[in-house]
Amino acid sequence: MKLKTIKRTKTTSIVLANDEYWGVLPDKILHFYCKGQLDYFEVTNEDAAKLLEEINKQSWNKLLDHLAYRERSLGECKEFLSNKIFLKKELRSALLDKAISLNFINDTRFAELLTEDLIRNIKSRVEIKNKLYVKKINEDLISNTIQKKYTYKIANEILEKNIQNAERRYSNLEKKKRDEKILNYLTRKGFTYWEVKEKLGG
Repeated sequence: MKLKTIKRTKTTSIVLANDEYWGVLPDKILHFYCKGQLDYFEVTNEDAAKLLEEINKQSWNKLLDHLAYRERSLGECKEFLSNKIFLKKELRSALLDKAISLNFINDTRFAELLTEDLIRNIKSRVEIKNKLYVKKINEDLISNTIQKKYTYKIANEILEKNIQNAERRYSNLEKKKRDEKILNYLTRKGFTYWEVKEKLGG
């Protein structure tokens, strides 16, 4: 089987077979198989299987490191394995399934933790929805999580805190101009015009 490599870093290379990405390996491992010629080389089927096994092992360790840094969504992990590790599709699916089965990846947990963090940072419902969407959480889970976590009471408290912050931001303006600035500012942050206007007193 003919393989080729593309330099990834000073010490690692991306392995390809028939222009399909297999994954990333340290050059010191590849040198055992390429007999000095790293760009293009030929391996037996047995050695190709060993290379894939090594890629799988190295990629799993990199995924664990990625997950250890902070909670990750499934979408983020797919992107990491595709665009950072350049992992072969079949291996990618197997590693993600393994991580899910071990509860290392759990989108429900991820969505709830991120929503709680954004609530602490007094973000609007729209801002939270957009952030979850960027993290590649599916729409049903986004809707269920916001409905569960972003209660009417919490929404009211968050709006009041944002208005207080905005009032300090524009405290040098007279009331009419200040209220206009606050309305524009908070509607851009995802709060509705009428809920802000009501809190401002009409």
